[in-house]
Amino acid sequence: MLSFPITAEVRADAIRANICAIRRRLPSGMPICAAVKASAYGHGIEHVLPVLAGVGVERIAVANLPEALQARELGWNKPILCLGSVLAAESERERIERARAVLASGLNCTVTTQEEARLLSAEAIRSGHPAHVEVKVDTGMGRTGVRVGEAQELIASVAALPGIILEGVYTHFATADESDPAFTRTQIERFTALQNALRRKEVPVQTYHSANSAAVFRHPEAHLDMVRPGLAVYGYWGGPEGERPDDLVPAMRVVGRLMVVRRLPANHAVGYGCTFRTTRESLIGVVPLGYADGYRRSLSNQAVMTLEAVRGQPRRTVPVVGRISMDQTTVDLTDAGDVRAGDRIVIIDDDPAAPNSVEALAGKLGTIPYEITCLLGQRVRRVLI
Repeated sequence: MLSFPITAEVRADAIRANICAIRRRLPSGMPICAAVKASAYGHGIEHVLPVLAGVGVERIAVANLPEALQARELGWNKPILCLGSVLAAESERERIERARAVLASGLNCTVTTQEEARLLSAEAIRSGHPAHVEVKVDTGMGRTGVRVGEAQELIASVAALPGIILEGVYTHFATADESDPAFTRTQIERFTALQNALRRKEVPVQTYHSANSAAVFRHPEAHLDMVRPGLAVYGYWGGPEGERPDDLVPAMRVVGRLMVVRRLPANHAVGYGCTFRTTRESLIGVVPLGYADGYRRSLSNQAVMTLEAVRGQPRRTVPVVGRISMDQTTVDLTDAGDVRAGDRIVIIDDDPAAPNSVEALAGKLGTIPYEITCLLGQRVRRVLI
């Protein structure tokens, strides 16, 4: 069997440890709705779902209808929340088809308008299957959801529709991972006021939820009836530096093998644009991945990789030199000792303190850890360890 040049090793024990770390912050028995959109944040949903099921995660959240149906096909039989606008479509016929797929698969469908709720109600009556509905409320993020000032009326009317089970009302935080907590607290206050108003009116909402990964660890007042972590499930931290929880364990490392090792003389260019020139006789290695695999071109002449211990030598950090191309990245091996083609090299390390960890690479690129893992391409094989 032919091997893949690059492999993302996904650690089941790390995911289990992260779920335990999340549960330690919660009241006993509080359910977790783990976000697994974008193929479990790039980790491979087919590998992650059995681990989540095995550790007792109660629900999952996905971005859209195809992701939800994939999770069902993979055997997830617990509740699934579709976060996106599932019923948005070009034609009424397609809207009805989508609504029927939601009902047939027993999905929790996010609604933000009366029209969406009425369509689900009509299809629920027709099919004899109840529609499980959750209303998303915009408490300040300004992206999707019914605005908080209009939410009470909509939620009450949705709950009154025949065939509808109002599973939840939720919101999403815009700045829970930032140092200043003021805006998150404002969102919490708005959502709490809505929650209290709905309870006074005895609107039958089963679950209120709002806490993403950062809020699980930084805003316990936002835990409510359930939490909705994403990034923390996979062991990464997007919050302020210095606040990284010690019990979060990165779940992925990306490894490959040196495809070529060759000597170049001093003053020899390496890669497109000649952005790097050797200052001495140098040993240059080629790693078979590039920006087509999600290894960003912006890391050119910035990042490092780690050679695995081999032939009595310890692990060694080597710099990425020259421009990263579509399929290849070059590294300077001159000071690395005995190095040969075929030696294993760690592209993304699962040590959060490593200079090539997910969080370190995100810092170099001025982005967030989510982007580093989600960008990994289809040529990178995911393997559960």
